[in-house]
Amino acid sequence: MRGDRRSATSRSDVNELFVVTLAGPEAAGLESEVLEVWSDVFGAVADADDWRASIWERHRSRAGFRLVTAREGDRLVGFAWGYTGERGQYWSDFISRELGPRVDEWIGGHFEFVELAVIPDARGRGIGRALHDALLADLLHERALLSTSARADDPAVRLYSSSGWIPLATYQGDRQVMGRMSSGAQGVAPS
Repeated sequence: MRGDRRSATSRSDVNELFVVTLAGPEAAGLESEVLEVWSDVFGAVADADDWRASIWERHRSRAGFRLVTAREGDRLVGFAWGYTGERGQYWSDFISRELGPRVDEWIGGHFEFVELAVIPDARGRGIGRALHDALLADLLHERALLSTSARADDPAVRLYSSSGWIPLATYQGDRQVMGRMSSGAQGVAPS
């Protein structure tokens, strides 16, 4: 477990932000807190047990899984997670079918940046960037992929673009896949 205390804001009435990176086994037991933030950000899930099995546990069991949490005091205000993406996994195969040659060289052995969520009343204070940066810190993967809105004015797209992610292709009209090369190779597609 790695932790990093960061100032969430210059206002003295807000708790200090504490960002922690956890591997799959270390993240066990956090699903209820993560689901609460998930519901605040993405909307309530129809069945919490199904979410735990089909999303949380499936992702947490993947190779290279890492969860980054952001807390102000005891309150979880955000999280991000990802893992090693491989062919044969749902998203990697879906993107390969949808986009084919435009992304094929990126797929397999990449870091899949899966989720980033910050509760509404904690946004605009750099928490999303802290989560993003912690999730990608010290990765051994050459390439990273994510899916997000295709709207340039979307706050997530602005964050990713300012952090070295490049648009690779759009799909379904309003979605895009973005890629990021590690270290000095950022912004350069694999050859």
